[in-house]
Amino acid sequence: MVGTNNDSDASIEETEKQPKFLLCIFLDGFGIAANTEVNAVATAKMPNFFQYVREYPVTLLSGATKDPRRRYFALGCGQEDNSDNFVKGGPSLSETLSINGKRQLKIAASEQFLNLSYHFNGGKEAPFAGEEWLSVTSPGREESLKSLGKEIVQALTPALKEQTVDVIFASLPLAHEASARGDFAETVKSLQQIDKLLPKIVETVLNADGLVLITAPYGNAERTRDLAADWEDREPTANPVPFLIIGEEYEGKTIGLVDPIDGDLSLLAPAGTLADFAPTVLSLLHINRPNGMTGESLI
Repeated sequence: MVGTNNDSDASIEETEKQPKFLLCIFLDGFGIAANTEVNAVATAKMPNFFQYVREYPVTLLSGATKDPRRRYFALGCGQEDNSDNFVKGGPSLSETLSINGKRQLKIAASEQFLNLSYHFNGGKEAPFAGEEWLSVTSPGREESLKSLGKEIVQALTPALKEQTVDVIFASLPLAHEASARGDFAETVKSLQQIDKLLPKIVETVLNADGLVLITAPYGNAERTRDLAADWEDREPTANPVPFLIIGEEYEGKTIGLVDPIDGDLSLLAPAGTLADFAPTVLSLLHINRPNGMTGESLI
């Protein structure tokens, strides 16, 4: 459901136009949970991200499993992540875009790349027509994560500025990578680095009349320690993840019934599931949803 902050305003459906190009950013490891001492997402200072939360449509997406493979499958194939059709479903988002002549670019660190390619594409081992895959080397366990974010942005920049593709899917996995190391302080720093990188990406897209979607396949950084057992929790979570639409024509509008109070996403109930992501992308691009997708567009 889509509404506005003012009942007299036009709805998103009435004002929507097809973007020149679409950038989808996946913040692996960025889940939403109550503010506790083990929640790095709530602890990190992220003024840019939460400014987007206040100014643009935002909601939460839920998932049924903790499996990163299945959750990427849900995002890319428009089916629930606990579906029996895991990696054998109908037409995926990328295949549908390819059939409709859309050029695509996928960018991810090497450790996440199988999820964004193989699982996101429904078990297909090679790119579809008009689709390019670009892998950035993941840093070793003893190496700093800071360079990874910069390398992903550097890989993104030419495609954004030159508009050589129609749709870009990019994983920015700093939150997950740091959380998986079990280092709370590094996780907070990595989240704050994401916040510094986002405006550089978003402004480039908005200046070119494009549209940005920000979401996450799964959480991790919002639960860095099991308080009951008192040990580090380095595994992905099944918590809800954010979903934002950032574009000039969407400013001041909202998805769902209410805005998050003071930008606190943990107070929101999910308005959809991971399976709704692919149908929403297709709706934004004015492409019909394939029959095999069980998810629904959020707009």
